[in-house]
Amino acid sequence: MPAVIFNIGFTTYGAPKGASESVRREHAERRAYYNWTAKYNYKAYMEDKKKTEVHKDYADYMKKGDVLFNQNGLLSEDKLKEIKERLNSTRSIIWHGFISFDEAHKEQFSNKEQCIDYLHDTFNVLIDKSHLKRENVELVASLHTDTEHHHHIHFTFFEREPEKNGQYSRKGTFSQRAIDNFLVSSDLYLDERREQLHIARDSLIKRLRAAYPTARTVNTRENDRAVEKAASALAAKLPITGRLGYNSENIKPLRGEVDKLVNIMIAGDSKLSEAYKKWKSEVAHREGVMKKVMLGGSTAYVDGKKLKVEDAIVPTKRSALSGISVIDDIKKDMRGRLGNYAIKFALSIKRRQAYSGKPTRADKAVARQARASFARGLNEVVRGMLGTVASHKMDYSYDLHRAENEVKEVRSNGKK
Repeated sequence: MPAVIFNIGFTTYGAPKGASESVRREHAERRAYYNWTAKYNYKAYMEDKKKTEVHKDYADYMKKGDVLFNQNGLLSEDKLKEIKERLNSTRSIIWHGFISFDEAHKEQFSNKEQCIDYLHDTFNVLIDKSHLKRENVELVASLHTDTEHHHHIHFTFFEREPEKNGQYSRKGTFSQRAIDNFLVSSDLYLDERREQLHIARDSLIKRLRAAYPTARTVNTRENDRAVEKAASALAAKLPITGRLGYNSENIKPLRGEVDKLVNIMIAGDSKLSEAYKKWKSEVAHREGVMKKVMLGGSTAYVDGKKLKVEDAIVPTKRSALSGISVIDDIKKDMRGRLGNYAIKFALSIKRRQAYSGKPTRADKAVARQARASFARGLNEVVRGMLGTVASHKMDYSYDLHRAENEVKEVRSNGKK
């Protein structure tokens, strides 16, 4: 089971078509509560001091007067005033709910800063896997600690510019895939080994730079020759213009060769290989956390209805794990980091060889083509010259024979 229970509901701009008068009246009251226009509304509930006050120490309480926050930090009164004005007039669906943490993790959420850090790592996962756009979503949240066994975050968010579909905003429900990715990212955030992945990642990149510096002045090691050969081959194919980032469209046709260079670099240094194994071990641990959450049954409530992923144990069935991209995103991030450095290293090899006067593989290939072309041209010229000489020789012989005959004829006539 996940370490959090996720509850989310939504309120549309208008009542459903054909709704009765009582339904419309009830919807209007509900909308006023969540768009902060009612006398007692959701903002007041989130700011309730009885629910939000944790520390009784006066100095700590006065340190931060703001109660509400989002994934980027505390929300000032001016910012909240701006948000309220938008909420009052928006035609967007308004989403609202809470994230409840189990007793084992509640102490990790005893202040607003901890909640901000958590939302920074997890909330955008929910949005990115949904039909919404991250830059178009406004989030407001509050930490409540009034319950004995668990702390929880209340939240509300809406679209700054509603995506219209006829007279209404786009669908209010979130897909099971978006919710599952959010729940998995939450458990990964709460995992006791969360920092170990970051440590392993940074150690891997640090060792890569130490093993293959881009400004080397020492002699090439024996086991670097294969690396430099592969780097030279890649450098010869890199585009002259445009972005050279691993994830750019410019490099897309060459990603296979970049990955090949990365593999050769890792294999060429024992300490780098060990660092890579440690990183893979941490990724495997996170995959285990993901499976525990998903196969144990993820829990979420959408407008009061519980959603639970079906276990898909039979290989022929579509596994619930196939929709989780959190781990793939971690791997993709590392491929990008390693790939970017491999490209940088390839360019440094090319510059180093150009500076030293040592021709690169590309230079040698061009030179071979130039020599071959020159040889073909020279052969044609020589053949042409020989042909001309031969033809001239034949003409000269003919003229010589003709002259000799004329001499004979003159001599013969003289004798007469």
